[in-house]
Amino acid sequence: MGSAGWNGTRALVTGASSGIGAAIARELGAAGARVVLTGRNEAALARVAASSGTGASFLAGDLTDPAFRERLTEAVREHLGGLDLLVNNAGITMNARFEELESEVLRWIMEIDFFAQVELTRLVLPELFASKGRIVVMSSVTGLVGTPTRTAYAAAKHALHGLFGALRIELRSRGVSVTIACPGYVATPIRERAVLGDGREQGVDQAAGRTMLSAEDVARRTLRAAWRRRRMVLMGMETRLARILSIAAPGVLDNILEKATR
Repeated sequence: MGSAGWNGTRALVTGASSGIGAAIARELGAAGARVVLTGRNEAALARVAASSGTGASFLAGDLTDPAFRERLTEAVREHLGGLDLLVNNAGITMNARFEELESEVLRWIMEIDFFAQVELTRLVLPELFASKGRIVVMSSVTGLVGTPTRTAYAAAKHALHGLFGALRIELRSRGVSVTIACPGYVATPIRERAVLGDGREQGVDQAAGRTMLSAEDVARRTLRAAWRRRRMVLMGMETRLARILSIAAPGVLDNILEKATR
């Protein structure tokens, strides 16, 4: 698929103020798409929108707030007149053992990483039905296998796989496709912003120094898969290895994950 394939596409990208979301917004903008961006950081969104072409606009707010989701949906209708592509990318990760994880933090992560994505999708379904559009769900290797110290994050990503896997089948007759993207380690700020058991940001990237995918590469590969209406795209050696071992040698995978988190 050449980038021109997205020319004129009307897209909504969540979590677009940095990282993968920003890279997807820029890739779409360069292809001639008209994009609405959302995230919490208004200044960062403005910078991303400015670098994503003249067809980009943004609305900052809290995606877990039902009133904001309604406003965002209205903004999409007003600015785009419909929707061809929804990119559910917003999310937060964590780094704490389950025994350290406060119940309020677990529920907060589920609200951001699961419920907000699902309820936004519900709101924009009429527009996607009309356009026979595409849904992208940004998951992770953690959406394929449970990872120690990522319990709530893994729960949310596994829940996304379950719901959107079922929704994919429900939407087939309406012409709407669902693509789940599963990258491994990506060079973005997400790990620095990971929350500890009490909800504080950890402020460091514990994976710094290792080889990682770039946000731009993940964006290109995700959009290529979405254009082709693929069910899932796995990115990164650790993701493909985890997928294979989870089926062929789950005990070996458990040992690897246990050692990796000591």
